[in-house]
Amino acid sequence: MVDDNTPAPPGGNGEPGQGGQGGQDGERQGPFAVWDRSTHIGGRAALPPAPATAPGPAAQVNGSAPAAAPPTAQNGQNGTGERVPPPAAPGPGPGTNVIPRVFLEQVDTVKPPASKPSKKERRAAAEQQRAQAAAAQAPAPVPESTVTLWGGMASGKSTLLAALSKARHDPVYGKWAIWPEDHVSRKFLGDLGHILYRERRFPPSTLTEQRPVRFTLAGDLGDTALARSGRKWWRRGTPAEPQLTEFKVTVRDMPGEVFDPHSQTGAQHEEQLIKSLADSRAMVYVVDPVREWQVNSDDRAADTDVRQNADFFTDVLAGVLTETNIQGRRQGNLLPHRIAICLAKFDDDRVFRFACAQGNVRLNPRTGQPEVADAKRLFDGLCESFPHGSLREIQQQIETFFAPENVGYFVCSAIGFWVDPERGFDFENPYLVNQVEDSVRFMAAPQPINILEPFLFLRGYGPVPS
Repeated sequence: MVDDNTPAPPGGNGEPGQGGQGGQDGERQGPFAVWDRSTHIGGRAALPPAPATAPGPAAQVNGSAPAAAPPTAQNGQNGTGERVPPPAAPGPGPGTNVIPRVFLEQVDTVKPPASKPSKKERRAAAEQQRAQAAAAQAPAPVPESTVTLWGGMASGKSTLLAALSKARHDPVYGKWAIWPEDHVSRKFLGDLGHILYRERRFPPSTLTEQRPVRFTLAGDLGDTALARSGRKWWRRGTPAEPQLTEFKVTVRDMPGEVFDPHSQTGAQHEEQLIKSLADSRAMVYVVDPVREWQVNSDDRAADTDVRQNADFFTDVLAGVLTETNIQGRRQGNLLPHRIAICLAKFDDDRVFRFACAQGNVRLNPRTGQPEVADAKRLFDGLCESFPHGSLREIQQQIETFFAPENVGYFVCSAIGFWVDPERGFDFENPYLVNQVEDSVRFMAAPQPINILEPFLFLRGYGPVPS
């Protein structure tokens, strides 16, 4: 039974099908009966009756003045005794039922179907997809690499830099060019190359700290074993697609004395050296195997410097560990740096004969020069051969603080060996160095071995097969 006091919904005039109650739509009951298509969307006809407010003083809502009190029973009658419907309820406010926005949309409006793209639009979309795919496959720009040369006194750091200008011409590495970043770097590299290749003698040891040498190595790896994607031919006889790559290198060539913190020179530069090594992305540590023979041999001279390779490595590495930890850059128990271990002076008689005794030497069929088949094996063999030496200490620290994939071993020679143009390499007379009184001269132009490879390894390129 419907209460007579229930007001008729505005706009519904009480007819069947308009108010959601009575008439033919009386069977549509429940909370969603008001959402009939015949309902006026957004009007109060869709709202249920406002809840009755509890008697008492009216509360102030949102800072507004209290509402007037509802009319009494006497005021609800007119002079004839007929009941007058109460005034319309105010608009929605706090505590009232508000229709969600989703129901305020025009449900009867049908959206027109999307128009079919034209041929020009489809072609533009396809070109955009191809451009995005090509950008995804293109290599990311290579950031600048700061490579710090690290090694003891007279270990061959400057000679390694001097040989870099000649080593880049080896076709096995592709086509490379060195672009100095400033005239100071150009002069430094030019002077070292002139001494090594024109005067055919070793550069003098670095006695003072040199200004950082900055240059860009730019090359084409498309027709080499270093190419990442392999060779591609569209038809027989066409050359491989070019694969250009370049990266900037900043090298700090310091005296070997700097890497001994216990020396006077090392104490002066210790803070700057450790900061430079910790901030660099990669480092090249030059191991001098000849020093191990000089220090640990029985016929050592009285004036021989007794410092070994570890004296230029252990304390400096401890400083790098501390600085990296302070910067919050360590990766668990490991350093984030990449390091290339270069066993220098492969052309020395003692190092060469030791590698031959290991059965670890082979002739490169392309150059005719001897080379070490497994550099890590040679390094481990040297560590075992000098039980009282320091190479084993270096080996343990490298394996403890560097990730295996970030460590590369190379056996290097800045001058190479003597290869007779007619008879080839002679194991009985293999050396290029010719001692003339107190001076050393080369019998021919140096042919460097494994000089560019450490730098390529530090940028993610693997070893080059023979």
